[in-house]
This record gives sequence, structure tokens and C-alpha cells, in this order.
Amino acid sequence: MTVSVQPQPRSGAGAPSVTARSAALHIEKLTKSFGELEVLRSIDLDVHAGEFLTLLGPSGSGKTTLLRIIAGFESATSGSLMLGDVDLGSLPPSERKLGMVFQNYALFPHLTVEQNIAYGLKLRKCRGPKLQARVNEMLEIVGLEKHSRRKPSQLSGGQQQRVALARALAYEPEILLMDEPLGALDRSLRLQMEEEIKRVHRQIGTTVVYVTHDQEEALVLSDRVAIMNEGQFAGLDTPMSLFHRPPNGFVARFFSDSNVLEAQAGDGIVHAYGQSFPHDSPIDGDVELAIRPRSFVIGNHPESGPGLRFTGELEEQHLLGEHVQLHISVPEIGRLVARRNIGDDGRLDVGDSLKLFVPASAVHVMSV
Repeated sequence: MTVSVQPQPRSGAGAPSVTARSAALHIEKLTKSFGELEVLRSIDLDVHAGEFLTLLGPSGSGKTTLLRIIAGFESATSGSLMLGDVDLGSLPPSERKLGMVFQNYALFPHLTVEQNIAYGLKLRKCRGPKLQARVNEMLEIVGLEKHSRRKPSQLSGGQQQRVALARALAYEPEILLMDEPLGALDRSLRLQMEEEIKRVHRQIGTTVVYVTHDQEEALVLSDRVAIMNEGQFAGLDTPMSLFHRPPNGFVARFFSDSNVLEAQAGDGIVHAYGQSFPHDSPIDGDVELAIRPRSFVIGNHPESGPGLRFTGELEEQHLLGEHVQLHISVPEIGRLVARRNIGDDGRLDVGDSLKLFVPASAVHVMSV
């Protein structure tokens, strides 16, 4: 299934309109097979100039293969790949005007920070004062002016990744490709580097195609997210749209950890598990309902208004920072996942019977 959704600009002051940009990268009907295994299935994608697009998906979904084809490290089985008016399929990686940042940094250990940054510029015949000025500019952008003479072994993981980012951006690539760049960092460093990448992207405005399996990274960094599943796009839209209005059950589960329930809809009414409530969804017939864990009201007092009510038994509970995640066994449904604030009143123990309510306004209706 190929999903095509009209992109919307990221919310926030100064956010550029995606629809107003020209397409920097155009991919049409791209496929990739390894023998009888079809890894990519007729991928269509426009990446807009200055956009931060994230390829997100579980292992084996095809996201890294797609990035490697864009970079030129793999060849497509069929389809076209255009960078502006240039057919990338006919060019080796060194001629594609693309920058690349890897998970393992790929820095030269015997070179200093500034020598690493200068490497790509020298390959492109940049010399003298112009070379040094550009290196100094990149050092300032990534905040490593005081570390310019150090070797990679003398830097932290986050600093090494900033060197890799500066090196990739120094020669002003048409598109920056980033393959799980934060995967080797601990959580604290990942959060810092997310902020660094956002800041650098705002400052330079380079088009970015970013691969990750981490939903939080995609939410924080992206203008748009392409969620991949089995070699296809299961969803392609802004992070907020995918989070609040997922197009299907896979996106609901993978991107927002939603509970997905079976139901029927017709004439503005949703019917599920012997209950009904009005809804403005235009979909009729068999549907799926996405309910985010934070949407449940938990307690033994009755809730008024349209929605769904369940009673179940608490099987497990896990601390997630400021929230507690509850796994609740509900007859005829199975396990529902709910979350509540750690400071909410009332202690809960495994084996407790719990009443759950979700208002109709918090239920998202999807086609099957």
C-alpha cells in the first residue's frame, strides 16, 4: 500500500510551508529485490527542498535499504531516482552531491577535528583561505571551536557525532542522509544531539533524509515522517497528524502505541463490543479504533457522556518516568494498555479490578 498525504508545515513560528517548496528529490515506482525477496515495493516519494524527512520503521521494513539506494551504495531493481533534473541512478556515490552521517561516525582516527571536517572539502579541490574559513564556520556551527586540534579518541560520543555532522555539511551537499546517527549514544546524549541536529538544521536549512527506528526522534526532529512496513509506506504525513490521526492500525500501534480495536460503523454511529456512540467519521462497515493509552479515564466512579466503557483486571504495571503504564486484561478484547500520572490518587495492585472509560472524542476511527 502506497500512502500519499498532502504535507502540512510543522507547527511553530517561522515554520516554512512544505507545499511551497520545490521537490529536491523525486522517487517514483522504486523497487528493490534480493533474489526472490522484495525489500522495497513501488516507492513513490517527493522530498522537498529544506525539509527534514524521517524514514521510520521496525527492523526489516526497508528504510535503510531505501537510504542506501539514494546514497548510491545499493542499486534499485526498477524505478527512477531524480535529484532535481539529475538522474541519480546513473551516478556513482561520489558524484551525487550528497552528505552522509553514519551511526558509527566513520571519522578518521589519525586526523584532528578540523582535518576531518576539511577532508571532503579537499577532495572537492577547496584550498587555502577559503578552506580554512569554511572549516572555521562549521566548527562554530557545531560548537567545537575549542576542540579543533583534538583527535576523535579525545572526544565524547556526542562530540564525535557533531564532527561527523560538520564534515558532511561542510561542502554544502544537496541532501544530507543520516542513518541511525544517534543509535550508539545513551539517552542523555541522544536528547542533547536531537537539539543539536534541530539547531543546525534551522541554521543551515539543508534537506535531510533521516533513518531511525525511534518514534521519539521522529516526533522531535521531523517536518514529515514516512512510516515504513514491509517495504512500503504505511503512513506519510506530519508527526502530529500521524500521532493524532493515524491512517491505519499499524501506524497507530507503531507510532503512538495505541490500542487498536475492531468495530463497525455506519450512519454516524460506531458499534463496538455491545456499545455504541456517535462519531463524525465518514467510514462505513468494518473499522478499527485507535485509542492512545493516555486517553483512558481509570477509576471506579461512573463516567458520563458518549464513549466506551470496559472492566478488566490489572495484570502488570511499569514505571515510565512520570507515568505508570498499566496492562489490563479485558474479557472478549484481551490486553488494553493505559497510562496514568504517577501522582494520581489511589494505589493499584496486580489483580485489582479496574473500570476504564474513553470518551468518543478520544477515539480515532480508521478503515481496515
